[in-house]
This record gives sequence, C-alpha cells and structure tokens, in this order.
Amino acid sequence: MRGRMVSANPAEGERYCLRLILLHISGPTCFEYLYTVNNASLFQAPNALRRLFATILTFCELGDVRKLWDDHYNALSEDYRRQYGSVDRVQNMVLTGIKVFLQSMSDNIDGFDLPKINENVDFESGVFREVQHECSIVLESEQLQARDFLNPEQKFAYDEIMRHVHSNIPGVFFIYGPDGTGKTFLYKALLANIRLCGHIAMATASSGVADNKMPGGRTAHSRFKLPINLENNSVCKISRQSGTVQLLRTAKVIIWDEASMTKRHALEAVDRTMKDITGVMLPFGGKIMVLGGDFRQVLLVVRRGTRAQTVYSSIRMSPLWSSIIKLRLTINMRALTDPWFSDFLLRVGDGVEETVQGNFIRIPDDMVIPFTEKEKSLNGLIDAIFPSLEINRSQTDYIISPAILSTRNDSVDEINDLLIGRFHGEEKIYYNFDEAEDDINNLYPVEFLNTLRVSGLPPHYLRLKVGCPIILLRNLDPSNGLCNGTRLICKGFQQNVIDAEIVVGQHAGKRVFLPRIPLCPSEDDMFPFRLKRKQFPIRLCFAMTINKAQGQTIPNVGIYLPESVFSHGQLYVALSIGVSHGNTKVLVIPDEQFNGSEVCTANVVYKEVLHDQ
Repeated sequence: MRGRMVSANPAEGERYCLRLILLHISGPTCFEYLYTVNNASLFQAPNALRRLFATILTFCELGDVRKLWDDHYNALSEDYRRQYGSVDRVQNMVLTGIKVFLQSMSDNIDGFDLPKINENVDFESGVFREVQHECSIVLESEQLQARDFLNPEQKFAYDEIMRHVHSNIPGVFFIYGPDGTGKTFLYKALLANIRLCGHIAMATASSGVADNKMPGGRTAHSRFKLPINLENNSVCKISRQSGTVQLLRTAKVIIWDEASMTKRHALEAVDRTMKDITGVMLPFGGKIMVLGGDFRQVLLVVRRGTRAQTVYSSIRMSPLWSSIIKLRLTINMRALTDPWFSDFLLRVGDGVEETVQGNFIRIPDDMVIPFTEKEKSLNGLIDAIFPSLEINRSQTDYIISPAILSTRNDSVDEINDLLIGRFHGEEKIYYNFDEAEDDINNLYPVEFLNTLRVSGLPPHYLRLKVGCPIILLRNLDPSNGLCNGTRLICKGFQQNVIDAEIVVGQHAGKRVFLPRIPLCPSEDDMFPFRLKRKQFPIRLCFAMTINKAQGQTIPNVGIYLPESVFSHGQLYVALSIGVSHGNTKVLVIPDEQFNGSEVCTANVVYKEVLHDQ
C-alpha cells in the first residue's frame, strides 16, 4: 500500500501529517499522537525537568512558550513547593533555575515569554554567573595532591608554569606528549593548585571528550564563542558587556587541551580577542596560556582540503608558534605495562615504522582478526570485543569498556546495526522529521530526504534499547557534561524524550533528559537546499569513527578497516586508544595483495607537521 501513496506537500497541513502517520506509526488514532510527550514528568526529578525545559527553549523552536510553562509548571516546581509556602518564592526559584540552565547553554531567559524573575531575591547579587561558576568549582583532595605524584618531566613543566603564575609573568606554553604521558594528570594538578591560590584557571579543550576530563572544562567553541566558519581575520563573538568578557579579564591561566587538533585560525581569533579585551598587546593579552596535544594525532578536518591546506591549517604553521615555550613529556605510562606496544605506536605515529609497498605497514599477528569472508570476519571481530554480550548487557562497566572504531560513518552504522540486533530487550525506533527549508516547490520528497546520511547528524531512524550505549552529536549543555562526544547509556524512552545516564568524565552518573531538536549540516554548500532534520542528537556507539573517538581511552578496542585510513594520524589514533596490544584487535579487508600471510594497511603521516617536534 505504501508504494501507492501519493506525495503531499508540507503546506497541505493535516493531509501531510496524516501521510507521515501512515508511513511511520502503527495504529495512530489522532494527530496529537505525533507530538505527545507521554507525561515525561512522571519519571524524572524536577531539577532534570527544569534542565529539559531549558533545552527545549533553546533548541526546539517552540511556538507557544507560555503554554508549555503553564502545562508543566506543577511538575517543574514540585520540589520547591514541598519546601516553601510562598507561591512567589517558588516561582522565582523555578525561573532562576531555568535561567541558570539557559545561561550554561549560552541563552538568555529574557528572550522567552515567561514570567519575570523578582530581582530582589535573585541569587547572583550582581556577580557575573560565569565568574561565580569558576569560583565555585570544588577542589578535590585527589587533584590537590596530584602534584606530589608527578614524574620528573611533569614536575619540571608544573614548576615552570607555576613560577610564571606566582611571579605574574606572561607566557604561552605547549605541553607536547604522546597519549599515555600524563598530560591530563598534569592539567588537573595545575588547575587545582592555581585555584587553591585564589586565582581563576579556565579549562577548555578542542573536543567535548577532552574537556569532560578536566574540572570545569568547556569546549573551546563554547568557551570563547568562536565562529563556525573561521577566516584569517576572525574574532570571537563576545559582547563587551557579557560575563564571558569579565571571566576572560579575571582569569590568570587558560589551559587548552587537544590544541593540536585546533585550526590555527581559532587560536589566532582567541589571541586577537584577548588583546582587545585586556588592552595588552602581548600574545593572548598577557595571559598565561597552557596549550597541549600530540601532532601525531588526527588534525582538524579541512573539508575537501588538500594535504597542503590541511598542514597550513595546523597551529604549527601559525605565527604564534614561534613565541610558544615547548615542554615535552616522554615518560609513557603504557611503556611500563606494554613497552613493545608503546614503541610500536610511536613508530606508527612518527611514520618510521617499516613499510611494505609504499606507505603500507604490517599489523602484528597477535592483533589481527583474520579476513576470510566479510560477514564471518566481522562477526569474529564483534565476538572478540564484545564477548558474552547477552549475559553482560545490563552491566554499565561492560557496555562502555569496549568499542569498535572505523574510518567512515557507513561502516560504523553497519556495526551498530549488527550489535543492536544482538542486544536483548524491547526495541524502540525513533523516526526523524526532514525538510528542505527553502524548497518552496516541494522538489525534494520526504522519502528522498530520509535517505540522506550526513556526517554529524543522526540517521533517519534510531534503533535503541534500554541499556545500549549512545554518543551525543551536539553541544547541549557543556557545563553540565552534555557535549559533542559525551557517551551515555539509555535508561528509558518516551515518545519525544530519552532518559539517559552520562557514563564517562567528571559528570559520570548524572541522569539527563534528551529531547528531539532541529539539526542542520554545518556545511552550507553540501546540498542545493538547506536540510533540516528534527531528531534526537545521538547515535549508537557500540562503534564510532576514529575521529570521534580521539581523546578517549577504551580498555577493549576493535579496529575495522574495510578500506585504508585516509588522513594524517588516523591509524595512530585508532591504535593508541587501546591500553595494550593484547586488548586491541584489527580487522583489515585487504585492497592489495601482499606476500605470504602478512596483514598490512596504509599509514598516513604528514611529516611536515612533526619535523619541529
């Protein structure tokens, strides 16, 4: 019957909605079925509902904000109504809580049709929220004591940076070291002890994965309000009257992790902005900047860029690089438990591992999953990385410990489909809503839009089960752990809301609501129309792309290479995410024949990025 259904234009209203119902939903009885939230307030605490309310305001393009407020106010205020008798005070506290969540999402409550906050009881007392938040970060004893456990190289870097802090000497540092040399451990020691001295130390990172490792961490784009499309003369989009400007003026030290995968234009934009904010013409306005990273890792992707353009975009090629003090970390913790694997990784990352027929290198035999036939070999890789999945699926530690990495989203989707099929439990499928925003003549039917697979956007339909792992594709609330790259476990499903638990980083264990939100590709010229997809901003993450996994440490890693890696550092990153060669398995579908039984794959290294290291 579906093949006989005629197309309907979105402008046709109820006829178009009816067609959507018949295509995707079994047994619908009315149009309200499409947008009912299924009383989400029945299964979560009021504070989580207030966060959800703020998320919906920011991302979901509501038509009637006041109606949503009126319909759900009782659920939003339940905890405060039990504690306080004053109706005005309860409403003020609910609105203040929503205001804080909106501010953490870089939004403002004044832009919405909501009751006004009574400023007489506003908790901020004239202090900028951004500064207040940084000053309220809890100093944990473990992090304060970290300086006592630094190795000699880490201690040298720590002492040099703290000397600049205590003597008020400006300086820009770059902490260079491979994965496993303790860069994050050093950052935590610096952050804790600088904050102990009463200074503000800002933590930021180029990826959500990295910033979740540091107390108070935020992504660089969120922290500095960097423009999406960076150019040679770009500056950060920060208002002079904002709390962000006050925070940047007050900060003593800024730590920027994974800076090696940052586009040079981003670093230069922050430099220009800091000079403008402080009025000091020294690099970064005279602040103490601590950058860190590993140039062996994947560089920032330059869309359709040549090798020369990719290299040029590296911060190594920025004029700022000559003024940076380089501090090396070489003592590798992995070398203590698996010295052979540590040396192998460095040779791969430096591009000096012995090659076969051009840039191909041999994968050690004990890391190889033999290739015979695609389906059989892929199932062998899954069995090696996810043993006894049916028995252990309810254990969170088991679910987040393994992962399979691949080069492209198509391969990742293939593996995720196989694994969610093996995962026991009742399945929930969420279909998205696609539209071409500027398609006034309805040239692109919904069925065509649904087939599009776009990097950074969720698929047309999400197959989920309680207990399955997912990964966030969008920064929703960075200060509360909801960053692009955050890994979560599904705990419950409603029609338009997913209940999930953060399972990695400093916010691990926090329960959150994830709503459907409108999403658009970041590249405006990808299609001859502007695609808009309304869906939950998540993907399954039994498997993920190598680029998405960068910065993580995963105990059991499978690497699936149906084709060779195609960019600098991809193979190095894939291999270095594991903790040992015994827990890292590689399946290569060969595209060339080699002598004997050797398994080889390409290794792409841009040595011009490394030569200064």
